[in-house]
Amino acid sequence: MKKILFGLSLFAAFSLSSCIQNEPANSECDIEEAYVLASDEKALFFTPNDAVKDVASSDTSIVFYLREDFTDSTQLQALKINFKLTPGASITPENGSVQDFTHGSVHYRATSEDRQWHRDYHVKFALIQPIETDLSFENIRMEANGRYYEWFEKSAHGNDISQWATGNPGYAISRSSAQPDEFPTIPWTQDAVSGQSVKLETCDTGLFGAMVNMRIAAGNLFIGTFDVANALKDAMAATRFGLPFNKKPLRFEGYYKFKPGEKFQNRKGTIIEDRIDEPDLYAVLYKNTDEHGQPVTLKGDDVLTHPNIVALARIQNPVHDFNTWTRFDIPFEYSGNVDEKLLKAYGYNLAVVFTSSIEGASFCGAVGSTLLVDEVKVVCEE
Repeated sequence: MKKILFGLSLFAAFSLSSCIQNEPANSECDIEEAYVLASDEKALFFTPNDAVKDVASSDTSIVFYLREDFTDSTQLQALKINFKLTPGASITPENGSVQDFTHGSVHYRATSEDRQWHRDYHVKFALIQPIETDLSFENIRMEANGRYYEWFEKSAHGNDISQWATGNPGYAISRSSAQPDEFPTIPWTQDAVSGQSVKLETCDTGLFGAMVNMRIAAGNLFIGTFDVANALKDAMAATRFGLPFNKKPLRFEGYYKFKPGEKFQNRKGTIIEDRIDEPDLYAVLYKNTDEHGQPVTLKGDDVLTHPNIVALARIQNPVHDFNTWTRFDIPFEYSGNVDEKLLKAYGYNLAVVFTSSIEGASFCGAVGSTLLVDEVKVVCEE
């Protein structure tokens, strides 16, 4: 994570969750990347990429996912993990030292070069958990500081699967006084197909947003992760779409309601007359490595255009009706062949994406545009 310098008190909330301080560069103390050094990687992982983890600035837990058929826990008794740290930082236990991971997570502490700051991490290994595709949005919790809601799914064995992300952490920077129910993405019990739905609303980001030319925040919910460190300096890179998947998706189904906000504005805040906002709902399957075997994660600027995409299901001409739930059932359109062997080894990622403003990633849209989503399913080939 590179340092972001702003002389604004609003940024205080951001600094609580990371080592971002208005100090010289040597005060940084983050892990940027972690990778496993093992004598037999194939026994642990499906692909070499599974042994490497990019670590977002908001992460304090680093999980390496083992292949589904992994059973020999003795191979976790003496593993080395190397860490790429922010410049000048050090780590204990020593970088690359042998550690025993058979009893759960191992605690690491990164310390800044000036010794004034530190950050704690927990590193562990776990069997890979397939992401859930029956999506009812019933499982919610508050984030660690109680600022906003987070969504998760439950596996067939009752384990929590943290597959959902939102832009709520970014909104927490611009609207530091916002209450949980005032964020762009919230649970909604007042109107649902069953239980509760998700409410996505495009919101004004206030004075702070205007100062950095990011005047709106579209409500969004997606399978993937959100890197809050990039929320201001490179918003497109903050949204990391998709997680490993091992099935061939066939159809994208569910229910939604949408109403546009009154005034569509561009990034500069200029009202565009006669422009009506639109939502966006889609699912993408893509290969998660490039031709050199390096990891690929789609972001805000290429999630619909990257050449690694092999299938897309996207609602066209969404209905503007907030009185009645609209059902959708969209087939995945394949633009490339799926390598069945690679698919079984989780060599593809699946992303499911919802947003209340179709151009929200570029900070264009109408404040008040509202999308409700419920009972979504990605139907896959058996």
